[in-house]
Amino acid sequence: MKRPTLKTYRRGFQIFVAVAFIVIPILNRSRYSYVYGNFLAFHAFGIPLADPLAILQLSIKNLYLTLDNIIGALLPLLLAFLLGTVFCSWICPFGLLSELTGSIRKKTLGKKRMGVSQTRRGFPVKMTVFLLGFTGFFVFSTTPVLNQLSMPAWYARFFQYLFGQDFISLSFLFILGLLAVEFMVGRRLWCRYICPQSILITLVKQLNRRRMKVVFNADKCICKPGYERCERACSLDLHPKTLYDRAELECSNCGDCVVACTKMGSALALVPPWKTRLRNLNWPAIDRRRLLTGLGLLLLVAVLGAGGYRVSTRWHPKAAVPVKTNVLLADKILAWDGARADYYELLADGTLICVGGDWPTNGFKGGRWESVDNGASFTMVFDPTHPSTYTLVRIKERPTSGVKCMLTRFVDKAAVADKPESHVLTRYEPIKQSHLQTATTMNATAVLNRYADDIYVLDLRVQDPEEVIKKIPTEGDAITNEGMLTSVKYWLNTPQIIVSEGTAPKLPIHTKMRILFHDGHEEPAEFLTNRIVDKSNEEFEDPWF
Repeated sequence: MKRPTLKTYRRGFQIFVAVAFIVIPILNRSRYSYVYGNFLAFHAFGIPLADPLAILQLSIKNLYLTLDNIIGALLPLLLAFLLGTVFCSWICPFGLLSELTGSIRKKTLGKKRMGVSQTRRGFPVKMTVFLLGFTGFFVFSTTPVLNQLSMPAWYARFFQYLFGQDFISLSFLFILGLLAVEFMVGRRLWCRYICPQSILITLVKQLNRRRMKVVFNADKCICKPGYERCERACSLDLHPKTLYDRAELECSNCGDCVVACTKMGSALALVPPWKTRLRNLNWPAIDRRRLLTGLGLLLLVAVLGAGGYRVSTRWHPKAAVPVKTNVLLADKILAWDGARADYYELLADGTLICVGGDWPTNGFKGGRWESVDNGASFTMVFDPTHPSTYTLVRIKERPTSGVKCMLTRFVDKAAVADKPESHVLTRYEPIKQSHLQTATTMNATAVLNRYADDIYVLDLRVQDPEEVIKKIPTEGDAITNEGMLTSVKYWLNTPQIIVSEGTAPKLPIHTKMRILFHDGHEEPAEFLTNRIVDKSNEEFEDPWF
């Protein structure tokens, strides 16, 4: 039995990762949420990971960062700082598919037909793609266009759609098309000349002179010139014996050249960072231009993170935990004249349900309430991500029909009006059957937005904090059997539904949902959208286009 080589372990780990991102959406569908996400944003047992390039674009776009985003971006950069671009050779599923395509090409077409010459260095070409993408990002739409060039993200999202909502995405056709081009023209073209995801990690690894890298000892080399086994083993068509120059920018530390060299004197070695101080490797001095470029990009990320923290008032906020509810208000129905809702349900656990009136989802909306002043007064929070924005309802007497109440709306803990509004309670009674178990308490919304060039987009969202929803098919005006994509904690239509271009759609727009729960029951939800929100000053962003 052959002893496993470094390539055996690497291939096994590549296959493990590729299969894991097929299994993860299946587990998420079964309400398993300890691991979820894709290669743009991923969470594993509470540890966030993220594509640093995606975080950089979103930070510039929104001037806003969460702690998860900062940690998620820094962890891959730290890995690159210590071990180089091992993500490309050990983790990326497209890298696995590309390598396998090259192997099939070599076996079927033979060694003599290896396609176009790849003597030109790939890093300058990738940097050009990177800069052009950022130019388009700033000039045209501020849409994170470079995210659309993330092949590992496309790979993972295909299975998220397939197993998350039984929807077959065409994104995999692009991956298959790229592999077909590489099969016919030349191997690893995308990874070497285009992929922008490797730019930041490539620049970061240059900051650590003692990172893991392939080193060459000329005294041990016994290969004849022109017959180097290491060069034939490199899937990126590099020259491993000369990686100390700029070609090292493209090396992914896969170790295939090291394995090929073991029978020819073991002149190549993949030296881990903790051993670099123990060996005299005779490396040249680090290129100052690379160092300055890497430091500049890291400084840019740090400045954007600090600026986003100062600009944003939302640092990964959580809804306030309600205090012990007042017996006069818990499990009661309240209504007052002039209210947005027909009535409000105040449950003992702090849940607030707005029923009827202006609320969008079949007349329901979820929120939180909290008793104040040790009396019948209470606050209502409609958006859990903004607990400092709420409505204060003051009732000085014992609640009953005909009693006055005073309403004051607070935004960021500041009263909107100088004087509270005076209202009269029109209804006060115990809850006989709450709407808590219906789909409408998931805080679903339907908003029709108008963007530049008169593009009208229907945005459907359903919150799912407890992960109880299995699937949400939708239909209605301008919608034919749409599926809503889950991001574990919420569901939304992706791509967004463009209901009209050039002319305003006819209102109202009627939308229906069938929300299927993991416990087997089904709840209907209906939307009747009567108005258009003008967002013509904002850029229309669709993650698919």
